[in-house]
Amino acid sequence: MSNAPPLDLEDPRHFPVSYDASADAFCFASIDASTLAAPFLDARMGDAWARKQALPMPGVDPSTTVAPAWLFHTAFCCSTLLARALHAPPHAIALKEPHALTDLATLSLSPDPAASDRLGTRIGEACHLLARPWAPSGRVLIKPTNAVNRLIPRLLDATPDSRAVLLHGSLEEFLYSCLKKLPGAEQPLRWMVQYLLPGTQLQQALGVSPTHPFNPVESSVLVWHAQVERYADALVNDPRDRLRSLDMTRLLDDPPAMVAAVAGWLGLDTGEDDMGQAFDARVEAVFTRNSKDPGRQYGPDTRARERAELRERLGPIVDAALEWSSRAIAPLARMPAAWKPVGTA
Repeated sequence: MSNAPPLDLEDPRHFPVSYDASADAFCFASIDASTLAAPFLDARMGDAWARKQALPMPGVDPSTTVAPAWLFHTAFCCSTLLARALHAPPHAIALKEPHALTDLATLSLSPDPAASDRLGTRIGEACHLLARPWAPSGRVLIKPTNAVNRLIPRLLDATPDSRAVLLHGSLEEFLYSCLKKLPGAEQPLRWMVQYLLPGTQLQQALGVSPTHPFNPVESSVLVWHAQVERYADALVNDPRDRLRSLDMTRLLDDPPAMVAAVAGWLGLDTGEDDMGQAFDARVEAVFTRNSKDPGRQYGPDTRARERAELRERLGPIVDAALEWSSRAIAPLARMPAAWKPVGTA
């Protein structure tokens, strides 16, 4: 441990950058709101990531945790755009893929009984730290990486007054997004399998090891079905009606309406007095830029042009993957019996 000052549990600027499992400690850095503009809250935080220090964690009273808003997603489905559109500091702060939660998802995979014993406590502490508001009566939106979908039940249990949105895209869209990123995406896709497949009905039915060296098509199909199964489980175990779903196509068809619906469901203050022209213009500006590099234009026309080019290049591979999925994987997979679309009666 360092000789840094004691952790201030009330100050969200004392930020939990990561969790060090070997030291069983969160690593903190002092940040300001500008740091949150990073594409994701991992090494791309820059200086804050380099300055992080492991600190002892004072005891946390779970009853004092402010309920965050959760945005879970199946990856490559515009979740970063949606989080950016909902980020309206200091009223609403969006945390995009905080690495501390990814580290806890890694901890959850450990066969060590001691790791399992402390996981619940560390999840509660992480939720408390990340949900600290940045302004009086403010709220925090937490968008974990999709590997954290394996922890959805635990995260909801740790924040019993929270609500969540389950954002999802189609298998076809997921395949195009994954395959266009090859060869760089091959190993990350295998890692996704190792996080999301264990413990699912799909893994049991297939009888495969998550560490098998799946090819990129196999990995993509297995990851998509495994995380949709986790959505299905969450939706069927929602007695207090805390979850809503959102299909990526609905989001892209009408960004202002869907962002407003998500903000309303999650109880986020968008900073505008009403959902009028100023709100629409701000949302449209977000959705015409690259999600991870806002300096680059990337609107509906660019998206459609890229999709046509990908269809020309990758269409036969994607079609074959969809056929294999429908024949060999989908019959063994569990889909939600009913989605709960946000913004509908």
